[in-house]
Amino acid sequence: MINALSYIVVETPRMREWAEQASTHVGLQVDVLEAGKTMRLRADEKIQRFVVAAIEGESTMGMGFEVADEQTLIACAAALEAAGYKTTQGTPEEIEFRGVQDMIQFRDHDGVRLEIAYGLKDADTEFAPGRPIGGFRMGKMGLGHVAFITEHFEETSNLYRNVLGMSLTDYTYKPFKVEFLHCNPRHHTIGIAHTGGKAAIYHLMLEYNDFDDVGRAYDTALMNPESIGVTLGRHINDHATSFYLKNPDGWMFELGWATRTVGPDWEVEELKGMSLWGHDRTWLPDEKREEARQILKRLAAEGMRAPVVLPDTQKEQ
Repeated sequence: MINALSYIVVETPRMREWAEQASTHVGLQVDVLEAGKTMRLRADEKIQRFVVAAIEGESTMGMGFEVADEQTLIACAAALEAAGYKTTQGTPEEIEFRGVQDMIQFRDHDGVRLEIAYGLKDADTEFAPGRPIGGFRMGKMGLGHVAFITEHFEETSNLYRNVLGMSLTDYTYKPFKVEFLHCNPRHHTIGIAHTGGKAAIYHLMLEYNDFDDVGRAYDTALMNPESIGVTLGRHINDHATSFYLKNPDGWMFELGWATRTVGPDWEVEELKGMSLWGHDRTWLPDEKREEARQILKRLAAEGMRAPVVLPDTQKEQ
């Protein structure tokens, strides 16, 4: 039923910091609606890919998923209700802020706000990045992917796979339990992790069209090394070359390039690890961090490699 991750909903007491990082570091376009209160962040031709509102107190992050039309939205609502999730209709103000035709919302077992919408509008103007970049790889594959830690792994997996219709791409149990799920050619739209820790958003991945834009974002992050949550590396599953940048609310942007896609002939596999090289996860407990390092050493000893598949956006240049 779900076609893609469409947008992110942020409530934050750090509006100024969000606008600064999104624009000058990541390269998003900031459209302020009401100064100090609401803004949209653009990444492509759409009217928004993030809606950001100011609040006092603890920040929150929610996800908006895309469906094809009104009939699919109604079917999603019915499936969610049958599975025990209470859905509510979006208010006129919420629908206007997001620039969609209609939407519903509900919360998962960890309390994360999830929205399903259709008809995200195109903007009236061309995308104007906050710094010179070659754009982001989106289109029918949507915004990118979100990975999060859940305290209710089986229930969350069931929600995305059996209720919302996503498919398993691959999985691993080391250094922690993760399932990667897809709903379009993007290798995964959702990553569900069980680390033994509290439920939390881990990261949102944004994929640049050009590798140099990853490098320049990394250069900027190196000016403040504490902003790097995961060092530069390459993933074993989607083959992204990326690093992770802490955002003002504490979760992270994965800024990457050249992910591979999946098709109807994809075969699910158990992964030998999370990364081919790099990606030192500074947030892991010491014993898990050491386990991850040993996995990298073993993969290096095996000589494991993966081809680089250039995005179509680069092939056309």
